[in-house]
Amino acid sequence: MHLLKSEYYDLPIKYDQTLIRLLVQSPTRMYAYWEVSDDTMKYFSNNFHNYSDCVPALKITNITKNYSYVIPVDPFANNYYIDVEDTGCDYKIELGRTKDNNFLNIYTSNNITMPIFSRTNDNANGFADSDEVLFGNYLCIADKKKIKVYTNKESRKYFQNQTHTDFENITSSDIPKPIGG
Repeated sequence: MHLLKSEYYDLPIKYDQTLIRLLVQSPTRMYAYWEVSDDTMKYFSNNFHNYSDCVPALKITNITKNYSYVIPVDPFANNYYIDVEDTGCDYKIELGRTKDNNFLNIYTSNNITMPIFSRTNDNANGFADSDEVLFGNYLCIADKKKIKVYTNKESRKYFQNQTHTDFENITSSDIPKPIGG
């Protein structure tokens, strides 16, 4: 009798690498995920303070406007959503620990640029009129579907007042392209 190879694979709980990555989730929200290796924890404990005695924290830096702030995170967390007020700016995050109100850096993330978001009465959807694609998402909860698409100003006209059934058979050729795009 010949047994087939299992299609089930266990993903490791930890890769034992120190890293932090920063992603744009929406124009006003970033998403960060991280991991700290055992070697990094030992190095930190040997050269600074006992790793377990320090409070884990993220240092959010707005590179464009040149300011930063520190937020504590749960010791068991490995990801976090961060809301920002200043859109259209470059950001980075430092993963670290705090001890006696001093932030000690462990690892620095990649830089990201947040899309432009403008809360004005002139633009009801809140996005600055530009030809760049900002972001889009599709959310399906049970049998109710909600579509939210933010794109260039030409395509935005197409998406206004569309229902989820309009999107089920849509192809990219149906979406108007910006002039020169």
